[in-house]
Amino acid sequence: MKHTLLATTALVALTGAAAAEITISGTARIGVVTTEGAAAVAAGTAQTLGGHALTTKEIATLDVFGAAAATGGVYDAGEYQSTTTAVTFAATTNAAQLTKLDALIANAKTLLLEHQNTASANVGQTDAEIAKISADLATMENLRGQVVAKEASAAVAKKADTTVGTNRVRIAFAGSGTTDGGLTYGFSARADHSNTSTGGSQYISGAFGKISMGDLNGGDEQMVGNLSGVGHTGAGSHQEFGYQSSDHNIGYSVSMAGVSFAATTDLVRGADSTKTGSNTAYGIKWSGDMGGATLGVALGTSKIGNKTENSMSVGVSMGGLSIMAVSHTNDNGPAVDAVDEASATATTAHVFAVAKVDNLDTDTTGLSISYAMDAMSVTAFTKTESTSGVADKDYSGVGFTYNLGGATLKAGFVDKNDISIMDFGLNFSF
Repeated sequence: MKHTLLATTALVALTGAAAAEITISGTARIGVVTTEGAAAVAAGTAQTLGGHALTTKEIATLDVFGAAAATGGVYDAGEYQSTTTAVTFAATTNAAQLTKLDALIANAKTLLLEHQNTASANVGQTDAEIAKISADLATMENLRGQVVAKEASAAVAKKADTTVGTNRVRIAFAGSGTTDGGLTYGFSARADHSNTSTGGSQYISGAFGKISMGDLNGGDEQMVGNLSGVGHTGAGSHQEFGYQSSDHNIGYSVSMAGVSFAATTDLVRGADSTKTGSNTAYGIKWSGDMGGATLGVALGTSKIGNKTENSMSVGVSMGGLSIMAVSHTNDNGPAVDAVDEASATATTAHVFAVAKVDNLDTDTTGLSISYAMDAMSVTAFTKTESTSGVADKDYSGVGFTYNLGGATLKAGFVDKNDISIMDFGLNFSF
């Protein structure tokens, strides 16, 4: 076939490196994907003026902002009233109070503009005062947004079903070689039909194990894995789990006596890296024969920043039957303590109350079953994502494949949390 000729040509060109090998292969697909539209959304009801009752501390803050100006129009001690008459506020905001609040907001904006306009004769605020004015302005606009009447949200029409054609070509390159000392090295990369390359990876291995760099899955994903999917495009790939370690770029792995281990991390790659704290992933897997069936059990864990993810899977295959079960638990970080509201002063900004955030864990479990019969195979999967206080999200799919020899006919139907996706097409390999 064509890729064999190219690979042979590459080998001949590598004179003096007889132990090296380069292979070229490719995949392509054509087909259609139909996605169910979304239901219509009714228009929202307008919020009435005074819908938010100002708290005692919010009233105290606005009273500070509305204190009488000693000289009129000049920022002093956190006040934004332009006259020598103070304005005061009450819990229930009416039109008159809203007018007073708008005047204070306008005066704060004027002070900021004057600070930016070097031609103004009123520039006199320090950088610290300007920062305070900006914080106070944000407070006033926040409160105004809570008490002012809002426009009713517009109705959203039903989103129609969509059917799109799908096609793709990928050319994959792989190379491997052996040093005089017996170390194995290699690379993998690919190019898409847009003539752009997509991340590759490189490795060196020996008795010590394998060191890889590049576009890698995390160590936990390498060992634990995902469910089996359906459709020629994956129909949204909802059989996959969202491993937080998916962008790691250096890893170590080793296998012996049926046990495999992988560890990965993300090394800083210039100024674009913003990761802080922990950034590691580990996975371990045992696989072996159990009474004629192949059994695999894997455990994985990763910690990115302050978020920890634990995963496990059990897979069994016998004859044409394959079953895979995967479970994930995401520790979404420590709980955030509540913050009490505090009124503004002449030198400090208003602090809004912050409710306690539990950052509850998210548990995701799934199961897939595949059965192969000669050239045909059938696959089904189900996955549920659960977070306390939030409605569960459910995903399920069923599909089949038929091998035509070099080309494979694939079809799948997926229920994406009550949205239907249908996927049908041909996949080629060469």
